[in-house]
Amino acid sequence: MKSIKVAIVNYPTASQTAVHGLTEAMAIANTICAQLEVAVRFEVNTCGLDYLDTQEQAMVVVLPPCINDDFYMKENLPLYQYLSTMQQKGAVLASACAGAFILARGGFLDDKFCTTHWRLADSFRSTFPSVKLNENAIIVNEGNVITAGGLMAWLDLLFEVVSMFSSPTIAQRLSKEMVVDSGFREQRFYRQFVPKRDHGDELVVKAQDYLDANYAKPISVQAIAAHFFVSQRTLQRRFLTAVDFTIIQYLQRLRLHTACQLIELTGKAITEISYEVGYQDISAFRKVFLREFGLTPTEFRKRFSANRTNSEFS
Repeated sequence: MKSIKVAIVNYPTASQTAVHGLTEAMAIANTICAQLEVAVRFEVNTCGLDYLDTQEQAMVVVLPPCINDDFYMKENLPLYQYLSTMQQKGAVLASACAGAFILARGGFLDDKFCTTHWRLADSFRSTFPSVKLNENAIIVNEGNVITAGGLMAWLDLLFEVVSMFSSPTIAQRLSKEMVVDSGFREQRFYRQFVPKRDHGDELVVKAQDYLDANYAKPISVQAIAAHFFVSQRTLQRRFLTAVDFTIIQYLQRLRLHTACQLIELTGKAITEISYEVGYQDISAFRKVFLREFGLTPTEFRKRFSANRTNSEFS
């Protein structure tokens, strides 16, 4: 019988749902392994920062998601030393959501691809500019380091670890037993547009308010600049500095965000929604929607609509 020792680091502010959920789910995986006569068992140990035992060799060390940034934005040398020792002995380091910040801060993601929660992507990039971030990915497996994206992506991490150390069949059976979709997904399916409003530039706030009120109309940077009696260059520069988007990029995301809400909450036809948010060319709307979210408007509706029983999916 092969024992796979898994250490879950229960650091301060770690999500207890993930900590206990991983423990219980791996117990279910053990039951499935026994039923299918697979000679693998997952032995899970939860350890706080005061009980990081470098003598107890783990094959997988998991950094769960967290509920705020009090811990993952700070240095923790004893934890980095523990992770380094485990990795040198052959352990796979795995993180979910903001756990990637801990790995990156400790140098474990140098020259590697990774993912984290889409909402944290900008902060991650500015903090670790040399790390190769793919915020669209749910899972990035680099062999000895695995990162998972969203707050609930510990489930995806679970299936990835179970698949690696037992078999994909066990992982699939586990997902069915837990009634959790383990099929292909991307974080951009779920991404929302949350524009910055606390940047302190009054001109840009006024421009944002103008775009909020007029996004469905034909809009040019020239017209907005003239409305506020500034040059296009000045407006573009201040807008990009304040919100990290050009005006056209911001407008596009605002229109798509509104389109998503209409697709999710109403039974309006996709063509009607396209016109309502400012796209007169339905093919152009479908193309930009697919590029941004990885789904067509119709696929998005089937996945997320609050009115799934409505037959209007055109």
